[in-house]
Amino acid sequence: MSKRKLLWPALVTVALFTTVLAVASMRKTLDPKPVKPAPVSSRQNPIITPTATDQTYVRAAQVWPQLRWHLKMLGDRIEKPGKERINITGTIKRTGDAQALPMALTLEFPDRLRLTVQESIQQRIVSFNSKAAASIGDSLTSRERDFVETLVYDTAEHFFAGQTQGTAMRCLGQRFRADDGTTPNYTGPYYDLYEVSDQIKTAADSRQQVKDFYFNSDTLLLEKVRYQIVRNGVPVEVETRISNWQQAQGQQAPRRIVRLENGQPVMSLTITALAIGPRVDDSSFGQ
Repeated sequence: MSKRKLLWPALVTVALFTTVLAVASMRKTLDPKPVKPAPVSSRQNPIITPTATDQTYVRAAQVWPQLRWHLKMLGDRIEKPGKERINITGTIKRTGDAQALPMALTLEFPDRLRLTVQESIQQRIVSFNSKAAASIGDSLTSRERDFVETLVYDTAEHFFAGQTQGTAMRCLGQRFRADDGTTPNYTGPYYDLYEVSDQIKTAADSRQQVKDFYFNSDTLLLEKVRYQIVRNGVPVEVETRISNWQQAQGQQAPRRIVRLENGQPVMSLTITALAIGPRVDDSSFGQ
């Protein structure tokens, strides 16, 4: 065998060995070392911690699944900014009033109220800023505190806000009949019932109050709130009736609210006109 034939395989072997060493050396050089990620640039989208204002609105994802259609039926005014305030005009009739009196009511979500009642040539003004109730002129009466509770706490808006804020609540059942079950060919209404343990802040000393909320199973709108209070050592059965729901600016709003105690009406409020608008930073509800 010639020397050329013996040299050729040796050269090929050396070349292959050299190539393997070069690749290994290159891989070692190029393998990256773990590095700490660079800080996020301020021009990118940073994570923003929700503010207290963000938390005042109701998030549908935080509402129980069976209540999301009820929330949708109400409208979107408590879910996003721009429709928090409702200015209402109408009449109010209370125990002792000879006739219904003109009134103006401003409600602002969440839990703010200003009620002005025209009593002859004078005006009676009651306000609530979600922490305390007050009045202009004479001291606030216990009866007026009850009216504030009815118009603020016995509402669908407060109910849904409470669910997203962790208020104790349980479902008592769905499609309850309004009778004792003996009415032949009963056609309704039917109610979905929810029990809520709420903190009422209309007085200097807040109180814990258990209430039953009755949502109409078909319309999905709130129609009743029932609970028992103790006044001067005597239990009183309270019922708030909410009726005549109508569309207004794409939202549902009732046109009549009645507070009953032991079956007798003590306050009847009839709404003749209303306007929905954004929150206003003014002194309507006191400090």
